[in-house]
Amino acid sequence: MLETTSDTAAQEAPEPQKHFSTATRARVTGQGIVNLALLIWAVRDIRHRSDDEIKGNRKVWMLAAFVPPIGPIAYFLFGRKRGISTANIPLEITER
Repeated sequence: MLETTSDTAAQEAPEPQKHFSTATRARVTGQGIVNLALLIWAVRDIRHRSDDEIKGNRKVWMLAAFVPPIGPIAYFLFGRKRGISTANIPLEITER
């Protein structure tokens, strides 16, 4: 009942590494770029808007933006107020 060393070595040999195909690597890279772009766009938009132009708490939306890809998409759909921006409306109307 003695086992030879060649039998145990064959049984414990590691499996060969599996590599991703080129198409899989391209898809994953593309998804990463899209997620990063959405994150940067959402964070920049949150930082540049006033509190009156954001629905809800700014800090919550900032945290949500870091949950790819759901957070940034949710912010753009539900976190921004629609309509006229209050930053571009003049306070006085002058006639010439």
